Amino acid sequence: MLASCTLALALSGCTEGQKFEQPVLGARKSQIVNVDGYQFKDLNKNGELDAYEDWRLPMQERIDNLVSLMTLEEKVGLMFHPNIAVPTDGKVLYDAKAELSQEAYAGPIGPGGNNGGAMGQGQMRAGADVKTFIEERNFRNILNNGIAEPTLFAKWSNALQEYAEASRLGIPIMFSTDPRHGATLGAHVSGKQYFSQWPSKEGQIGITAARNPELVKKFGEAVAEEYRAVGLHMILGPQIDVITEPRWSRNMGCFSEDADLTIQMMEAFMDGAQGENVGPDKILVHLKHWPGANPHQGGKGNFTVYPGNNVDYHLKPFKAGIAKGALAVMGYYSGTYVDTLNVNYSPYWSTKVLYEQLGFKGAICTDWGVVGRTGPLNPRFAGKTTLKDNMAMVINAGVDQMGSETETHLVVELVKEGRVTEDRVNQAAKRILQWHFILGLFENPYVDPDNAAKVCQREDLQKNAFQAQLESNILLVNEDKALPAKEGIKLYVEGIDTEIAKNYGTLVDKPAQADLILVRTGVTEPRTGGFNFGQGMTAAQRQAFERQRAIEAAKPVNIEIPASIWNNVKKLSASGKPVVVAFNPSGTSIVLPQDLKKVVKGCFLTFDCLDNALLDVVFGKFNPVGKLPFEIPATMKDVEAQLEDVPFDAPNKAFEYGFGLSY
Repeated sequence: MLASCTLALALSGCTEGQKFEQPVLGARKSQIVNVDGYQFKDLNKNGELDAYEDWRLPMQERIDNLVSLMTLEEKVGLMFHPNIAVPTDGKVLYDAKAELSQEAYAGPIGPGGNNGGAMGQGQMRAGADVKTFIEERNFRNILNNGIAEPTLFAKWSNALQEYAEASRLGIPIMFSTDPRHGATLGAHVSGKQYFSQWPSKEGQIGITAARNPELVKKFGEAVAEEYRAVGLHMILGPQIDVITEPRWSRNMGCFSEDADLTIQMMEAFMDGAQGENVGPDKILVHLKHWPGANPHQGGKGNFTVYPGNNVDYHLKPFKAGIAKGALAVMGYYSGTYVDTLNVNYSPYWSTKVLYEQLGFKGAICTDWGVVGRTGPLNPRFAGKTTLKDNMAMVINAGVDQMGSETETHLVVELVKEGRVTEDRVNQAAKRILQWHFILGLFENPYVDPDNAAKVCQREDLQKNAFQAQLESNILLVNEDKALPAKEGIKLYVEGIDTEIAKNYGTLVDKPAQADLILVRTGVTEPRTGGFNFGQGMTAAQRQAFERQRAIEAAKPVNIEIPASIWNNVKKLSASGKPVVVAFNPSGTSIVLPQDLKKVVKGCFLTFDCLDNALLDVVFGKFNPVGKLPFEIPATMKDVEAQLEDVPFDAPNKAFEYGFGLSY
């Protein structure tokens, strides 16, 4: 074995006696092998140095060697990306059947439940235990959307890595997570925020408003440092869909309507997150949603459309991200009319365009639940495919990994039946293993729990994050130069923490008593009741839910400010006192009321920043600099008249792209 490694070094251009920099090794279940004055981990416990264990060799050579040593079941395990969330107490669940009550073990695991994208604080998929997921099914890519105090988080990550290292080949776990750096949490990750607090719960729209690439780079650096401190390695983002269709529900997770600005911000984030060379102190990005999921017909439905023949505009950020070194791409739930297939089932999109035309070298993963929930979408397959059929179609289309799925035996069966070749499995395994090797996980997957507590929300990171919050606020209206407000005035607030507001003015109980009325509000009606899809519904409840969803799907998308919200603002304005309103969009873009400037003296767009960041701007402690990352159409008729795939084409605009006032 050592002789073959010496030969490999020679073939790779290395010469005998060449000096190498010894990496830090983290070995808890493996012995250390000493060769030529260097140390290596004996991951497969054979007392020798195998090529995949030799950090001196080129990455691809290590990958090829490892895949040659893996069983079919081990390789198939890499093609799955399920969920295990760190619980708030940091306790490791080894055997769910033995440790959980029958009720807990049989809990909801359907789409949207604990194996879906959104997982609440401390939630873990029932049965998502070490024994099943790591030891038996060989999962080595795991989504962790849990919340725990940093020290406990780091210890939990280390514990799972120990189980992985103890396995036959010692392949480490690559932990991913959805974006979790909002000033407050509540999107895919919910609970107490232990990381530095940047604008937007999920996505980059707020930080884009600042038009500050250097700050975006610092954002990427903060994400990488805090993720690695607790044992996370990949962000399921950034979301680089371009906002040409204002009615799409994921717009506030994007960067901009401008593809070039999207590219600029994405590249700045990648400079911070991945750096020039991804390694043990950086993370990988996972660009989404391939091939640009914004231009859904009418803002919803299953298919993206290109009435303006503008598909290339939506591919621009992906081309730039791939050229910059992205090694992961996520396909969305939608299909395109190119072949009426979901993009993950489409050889055209998943192989011909992404790999052959764009030259992508990484791995593509489905969005969460696509294989089990969405299906191929083409009507000829409706109701005719099984989960196993779906897996075969996705894999043969060129997709390497399935988000949230866990039924590895189905892919093993597909190979044995000849419906998926083992060469295709090998190809997927090799693409995926790039993540583990380039991140340095084979050398050291472990983190320092004490350091995690020092890094997370460190003072310099929080300072940069708060600066981003300040810069994210966009001033749209300032009638009669009502702003900035004077400190100490009588202030009536709604939607703002009164304990924070009292630091800026004297709070009053009635609008008529105020010198200024300040309202912060969302832009959609608050939800009451209803079903949480996948969370333990009865059959009757599920049917009722599906009926209601069908009714909602038939309605056109309306992105106007709801009457109940605007009527309340007008009622406050009727007091005769000046009103300043801060709208906080969280999904679609918006259409503002036609009488906006007649009702309010000031209007902001704010993106999930903390109340004190907004108040600092309102009271002139910070002069607003935010600029609109998208245009705001004048009316819903203008929204309906624009083309889904074309930017800046609303016939009439309330506010142009790039608009934003300062004092």
